Amino acid sequence: MHPTLLKEAALWRGCTVALYGGSFNPGHEGHVHVAKEALKRLGVDAVWVLISPGNPLKRDEAMAPYEARKKSIQTLVGGHPRIHITDIEPRLGTLYTADTVMKLQKLMPKTRFIWIMGADSLMSFDRWRCWRDIARAVPIAVFDRPGYALSGFAGGFVRQFSRFRVPVQQLSKAKTPAWAFVTIPRHTASATEIRSQRGKNWPAQS
Repeated sequence: MHPTLLKEAALWRGCTVALYGGSFNPGHEGHVHVAKEALKRLGVDAVWVLISPGNPLKRDEAMAPYEARKKSIQTLVGGHPRIHITDIEPRLGTLYTADTVMKLQKLMPKTRFIWIMGADSLMSFDRWRCWRDIARAVPIAVFDRPGYALSGFAGGFVRQFSRFRVPVQQLSKAKTPAWAFVTIPRHTASATEIRSQRGKNWPAQS
């Protein structure tokens, strides 16, 4: 295990942390908007932005190098004291969310974690590896995104875990499984549209 992880675990003892995973290919203002809304609405101490080393569900998509994706969101977040851009997944050696969550909970048993994602991910959540285990391990906050809520609610996760939906105000203290749908002022930024506008070499132009 990476030697800095045990030291970090002590720093976060007793805290509640929202884990915001994704490709961030590239990061954009919509991602920052969700992170800031999570701080306001979930009662968490911090948001950790986890830049995935890769996305198993997007193997055919042009994926920029890790450092370029990290820089794209880091630049937008700036020095926000409660939004942390972290490379903890590469240091943990995990690719799948389930493995990341389980390792973090083992490493930091005194830290409470909440998983946050956009409604676009809700559609495909039942295709994630060990998705039921994720739902049983951590509360999940699903943030509204334009055009995705309806299809997301028709997905397998909502059908199976519908009875475990709780008000967002209760999520941080809820016993798992628990999830909440978080309605926020919508932001129209889209990584897909940004890549389309900038072309395949977006990292060189950012």
